[in-house]
Amino acid sequence: MQNGTAASPLFQKQKRIKRLMSLALLAAALVFSIWYIKFDFTEFINGIPLFFNFIFSDFLPPKMTHMDSYFKPVLDTLIFSVVSTFMASAFGLAVAFLMARNTSPHPAVRIVFRGIISFVRNVPFLVWASLLVVIFGVGTMPGLFALVLFGACFLARVYAESIEELDKETTEALSASGATYLQIIKHAIIPQFMPGYYSWTLFMFEINIRSSAILGLVGAGGIGSNLKQAMDLFQYGRASMIIVILIVLILAVEFTTQKVRERIL
Repeated sequence: MQNGTAASPLFQKQKRIKRLMSLALLAAALVFSIWYIKFDFTEFINGIPLFFNFIFSDFLPPKMTHMDSYFKPVLDTLIFSVVSTFMASAFGLAVAFLMARNTSPHPAVRIVFRGIISFVRNVPFLVWASLLVVIFGVGTMPGLFALVLFGACFLARVYAESIEELDKETTEALSASGATYLQIIKHAIIPQFMPGYYSWTLFMFEINIRSSAILGLVGAGGIGSNLKQAMDLFQYGRASMIIVILIVLILAVEFTTQKVRERIL
């Protein structure tokens, strides 16, 4: 008790010193970063009025003309998202069973697939889209491939984690009774996994809607192509209209997926 009482002030002092050192390191990192990027606070303050002037004089209000020209890009974006989510879900599910600790046929298979998925996931989405545009050319197919590639790896990871968190008692009971690998998957894994599968797949669909808008900025199709074209031609009123359409589209998809999620789950 006496040792604990004597150690307590020393422990508090060490903790205070560590906290001060951490704050000093963070402050040093901040000062160095500001110096390295040559951040000019005066220029930043002077830029704020220019920013609001651009937003309220050039960017707003959105121009409602040529609304019919946005119908096809919006439809393309929705179709890309549906197709890419479906394909990514199928590939991701197959890989997830090979990656999950309790369903992988062999530890080596699990390690290999986890390594591949980690590599692909750690490359930013736009980098993959840019590479696919270089390989396949400007158009819709690179965008679709990028969505499938990114979606499959993302879903494989979250599906595998969901499968590993399932109750093991049912699996062990079936295994003890002599059930085959496929029988265990069918009767023990899939019934428990389905709520997580629906939830993550719907979430992937929402991500794909947002990603489809970004894809157009690197020439991979979708309504983002119209946004890039409008910005390149300094048609800011048209660009703001496209952004409004994107926001409405994303909100509508989120509302719909939430309703679907409530019905399914």
